[in-house]
Amino acid sequence: MNGLQVHAIDGSMIVAPKGPDKLLSIRKKAKDDTLVFVIAPICDGELELTHLLDAAKGHDERLWGMMESRTDAWTSLVEDLIAASHRSAVLQEIKEGFAAVEDILRAVWLVGDFSEGANRYIDAIVGGWAASLLREAFLSSGVQTRVLHVRDVVDHKDFPYSEEETILLTGELYQSETAPGDRDAEFTAALVGNHLGASSITFWHPDRLVTTADEQDVPSATVIDCLTYAEATELSFFGSPVIHPQHMVPAMAKRIPLYLRSFSHPEHPGTFIDDKKGSESTRPVKGFSVIREISLINVEGAGMIGVPGVARRLFAAMHESDISVVLISQASSEYSICYAVPAEQAALACAIARSTFSDEIAAHRIQNIDVEMGCAILAAVGERMTGVPGISGTFFSALGKAHVNVRAIAQGSSERNISVVIKEEDAKKALRALHAGFFLSNQAISVGLFGPGNIGGTLLNQIAHEARRLNDEFGVDIRIRAIANSSKMLLDDQGIDLTNWRKLFAQKGEKLDIKRMVKHVSASYFPHAVLVDCTTSATLPVHYVDWIERGIHIVTPNKKAGTAAYPEYRKLMDAGRRYGKHFLYETTVGAGLPVIGTLKDLIQTGDRVRSVEGIVSGTLAYLFSNYDGSVPFSTLVKGAKDMGYTEPDPRDDLSGMDVARKSVILAREMGYKVEVSDIAITSLVPEPLRDVPLSEFLDKMSMMDAHIESLYNKAKSEGKRLRYVGRVAEDGTCNVELAAYPESHPFAQSKGTDNVVAFTTERYHVQPLVIQGPGAGPEVTAGGVFADLLRLSAYLGARL
Repeated sequence: MNGLQVHAIDGSMIVAPKGPDKLLSIRKKAKDDTLVFVIAPICDGELELTHLLDAAKGHDERLWGMMESRTDAWTSLVEDLIAASHRSAVLQEIKEGFAAVEDILRAVWLVGDFSEGANRYIDAIVGGWAASLLREAFLSSGVQTRVLHVRDVVDHKDFPYSEEETILLTGELYQSETAPGDRDAEFTAALVGNHLGASSITFWHPDRLVTTADEQDVPSATVIDCLTYAEATELSFFGSPVIHPQHMVPAMAKRIPLYLRSFSHPEHPGTFIDDKKGSESTRPVKGFSVIREISLINVEGAGMIGVPGVARRLFAAMHESDISVVLISQASSEYSICYAVPAEQAALACAIARSTFSDEIAAHRIQNIDVEMGCAILAAVGERMTGVPGISGTFFSALGKAHVNVRAIAQGSSERNISVVIKEEDAKKALRALHAGFFLSNQAISVGLFGPGNIGGTLLNQIAHEARRLNDEFGVDIRIRAIANSSKMLLDDQGIDLTNWRKLFAQKGEKLDIKRMVKHVSASYFPHAVLVDCTTSATLPVHYVDWIERGIHIVTPNKKAGTAAYPEYRKLMDAGRRYGKHFLYETTVGAGLPVIGTLKDLIQTGDRVRSVEGIVSGTLAYLFSNYDGSVPFSTLVKGAKDMGYTEPDPRDDLSGMDVARKSVILAREMGYKVEVSDIAITSLVPEPLRDVPLSEFLDKMSMMDAHIESLYNKAKSEGKRLRYVGRVAEDGTCNVELAAYPESHPFAQSKGTDNVVAFTTERYHVQPLVIQGPGAGPEVTAGGVFADLLRLSAYLGARL
């Protein structure tokens, strides 16, 4: 036999745009099952009619105009949602219904009052219209459908129904004793499902799903796929807005599987509540909830120790005064009892406690009864927390890292729930910390990027292309949560959609606030934070030490920090070691080539580095690998500029300053206290052109040609080739020059923009260790920065 499904829906879902289409899709997906829809009254200001009772009671002259507008609204709705061939029956029912409502309103007008029964009666009439509208929409699509009064089904011992039938139940719904009037369709649907032996029951919420935490508090919260009934009850008690445990009781009685779904996202399967399926989940913690506006009352005194009946007297007094005690915590010494109550009951609860123990207070057996306002209760819920070592450790460690102070702790013997009382102002921070601690991968990295230009933009595109693979294969979860240029920034709690980052940055970017951006990236609920500086700015590196002290790692191709005044450089390096944070700058010398990494490996494994020299400017490498005297050197420079190989001002390359900075970085890596000002630099820019405007320089570049041609011819006559190199000697002396090398030398054999770096060491003294490869271009530099990010992930424990 096919199954029977019961669905609780709001009448507003039927009359919403595309509402009947969504419900028809739900019907069709059920295939051969019988479907029962329990329909709640419509809550729509334009369509519901119960508020007209107040107008009639108050003799509001606008009443009849309001009636006319409601009639027009319902007529238009039918015309919009139902095919013309199926409208007449519904329109006639609406006409008769409005006549009945008008009679009631006239009676209320005369007597000046109305009963709750009148409210329910009008709700039932309007609910009947919604059901009839849906019936006709279904019938027009060939779906067998009938409308019944809900009590005709529940009061019928053996209610008959046929397979593939759709039943719409309306009328006065049943109400839960503990939550009357609050989404009664859910409770009624559970009763109907219990009565008919349903195979499943579904509660449709207008727009929300059950998530691991409230999305307003934790934007990265995800939908919980399954829960046990006990877990669902625990989450609901602590404020989950979608779950109402009183409504589940009839379903729980027969252990009928229950679905909690969202009508705004009908394609999503939602949350499945079932004891068997829910208990099979491997997650020890299913979700977190919080109750705000709580006060904590503390009763303490040495006179309570070993005295029986103290707790009974206290909580009996609370019960007699109808005070809701939400949480209780007692020290094993019995010296103190604290309990949480709703904030609005705090003053009364404290007064009653003092009255109850007035004799003990007078005799100093109870020293203090006080109240702490502005608290919240935060709870972690999960059936499998029972017996799993380390859950409490993870829970309190996460709170500690977020600097959240715990006022009180409670855990039931079932170990299904851990609850703590904290300050309400810390609730959001605490939720995010706990959510990250239990649900985020330990390799989740919160990333902020400065400079989404050539290198930074290419890096973002590379991460977008590889992110899923890195997560799936290695558990590396890179979240780009901030992007900034010199004027604006884009922030996102969960991570910016990198497939569309340029459009998002253009449309949603806001004014740059570096402090706010850094605070956002370093959110305590992410296990790791890193800032990537892809700019050439001299101002951002000034903040590196402060960022490291805040617990943020730094990755950059920006050479400014590595070549700053030595005391500042040393301060940066020491900060990284002191705070256990990484400063990764591989791309500052060789773009994507492992120059610094190789140098570090040589030194750390005990090799003695005698010298490091190399072609480390992609621009100058291109110029001298292509210069053969056939065209003037200035013409070659102009062509390189037009192709984007040089800086906008070619003097930035030709001056040798870029090579000098890279040489300083290498020298400092070798342990030498070198400043840029210490280096002898052979500039290729004629002295008269060094300080003139760019346009004048470009006009007079030919002043370089004769000198370069002379050097080239001399080198050629000796069987050598010109290459522009930086060199660090064994004693730390650095120089930057245009030198001639034999054709057999690795430098002479370089092509295009290749960088070539040679390490001469005690191990590599006969033949130097040579690294060669492309040294310019956004792709290779961005790839090097990406490699540093992944290197950081490995340092932090990724299985790369």
